[in-house]
Amino acid sequence: MGPKKSSIPGFYKRTPDERLKIISDMAGLGESERAALRAGLDVEAADALVENALGTYTLPLGVATNFRINGRDHVVPMVTEEPSVIAAASAGAKAAGDITAAGSGSHVIGQIQVLNPDPGAEQKVASHKQDILDAAYAVLSKRMSVAGISCRTLGAEQPMLKVEIVIDTGEAMGANAVNTVCEGVAPVVGRIAGGRVLLRILSNAIPGVGRAEAYFDADQSVASDMVAAYRFALADRFRAVTHNKGIMNGISAVAAATGQDTRAIEAGAHMHAAESGTYGPLSRWEVRDGRLWGGLFLPMRVGTVGGLTTHHETAAACLKILGNPDSQTLAGIMTAVGLCQNFAALRALATDGIQKGHMKLHARRLGR
Repeated sequence: MGPKKSSIPGFYKRTPDERLKIISDMAGLGESERAALRAGLDVEAADALVENALGTYTLPLGVATNFRINGRDHVVPMVTEEPSVIAAASAGAKAAGDITAAGSGSHVIGQIQVLNPDPGAEQKVASHKQDILDAAYAVLSKRMSVAGISCRTLGAEQPMLKVEIVIDTGEAMGANAVNTVCEGVAPVVGRIAGGRVLLRILSNAIPGVGRAEAYFDADQSVASDMVAAYRFALADRFRAVTHNKGIMNGISAVAAATGQDTRAIEAGAHMHAAESGTYGPLSRWEVRDGRLWGGLFLPMRVGTVGGLTTHHETAAACLKILGNPDSQTLAGIMTAVGLCQNFAALRALATDGIQKGHMKLHARRLGR
């Protein structure tokens, strides 16, 4: 395998203007897109996005280098205030070969809660799915489709019915679309199931799991200690929380740069971490045939149309730096960044300790 085109020797030594020119040339950014990477969000746009806007709040935007994912090189935009995050992601990617990554699909769950449903409500819903489908398609975007309808009775003393509609939202994150569908079909569900419809809203639990896997260069003794560090997280939920926080350092930074819903991504990830009934690490690490292998598995649903990707020029420019990926490719990139972030953290913990590189960059920030 040849050298990674995403490897830019001495990039961290360049001035911000020099870095911007290098990345702009690589991504083919125009003048307005280069300006967007510096200008950020103006007050008028902020006022259109949130209530009671006073101004804007900026954070550093940088790029992680060295990434090769599914045979393609990437420099990855990241927004974070924490020193060492971008450096760690770049170092992890440098140690990796070609990372295999995939998103978790384009399905989003909508939920309708029915209080005190009639006896036999589950069977009634099952036999009237077409009525629910018709109501859903009456309000659903033509770019989206219904992938399934199911229902289940919850609770014993005060039973309620949960009706779930799975929507394929395509390239959009689809939160507003799914909520619209839930509200549109709720009256139909109420007539079928009886009782009283209460909640009508999407779930941020994603019905699928994304992944990123790679072999990493590491000395045998270091690899063994890194696996032992991972096993600490596997055995202790207090360690697992911080283990996963480090993973999300990378994922959330890319999510912020590309205009994603960071809270939804983080909530889904932590739910998956507790899927077994005990909170545990999102990643897995092993030594396979003498080589360090790492895998990261978590739900990852993102969008490349609508939301901030449409209304925030900086997010749009960041997506262009990534080659304007589709939603599944973007999800794979984000998962790969989380895996490399985790590698770098475990390697630091297993060798010099987390503070050496982190505090060096922290001191630079403080001008020491």
